[in-house]
Amino acid sequence: MLNNSHHNPHRKLHYKDREFIAEFIRKEIENRLGISFNDFLIEYSEIGRYYWALHFVSTTNKAVCEAISVPVENGTRYKKTLEENGKLVTSIDEFTCPYTGHLAHLISTNPKAFDELRKSNSNQLNLFDDES
Repeated sequence: MLNNSHHNPHRKLHYKDREFIAEFIRKEIENRLGISFNDFLIEYSEIGRYYWALHFVSTTNKAVCEAISVPVENGTRYKKTLEENGKLVTSIDEFTCPYTGHLAHLISTNPKAFDELRKSNSNQLNLFDDES
């Protein structure tokens, strides 16, 4: 008989939690670039938004895409392009995605974060670390 009391640790976060994560990323962008998030959306192309958001916050593709209004499929293409050009690094280890609650790799376009992401067992990294 199945035990229905087993909880999946990789559950989807509640809407309120996902909005908190997205708002955190948006506030980092505003604070670091010194412009409103609406101006950021207007002034930067999708790939530009993707690059700058990941320069300020190491997070997952899903979380950054949701925060900056970029379709995940486009973000995946931007990730590949930036990675091929040496401008984006993916973590060796998987972490719990702050948006979905599933295991995923962290990504960053901030060269100061590259060494940490390339280390295995680098549990010090999380969404709230200041990396610039």
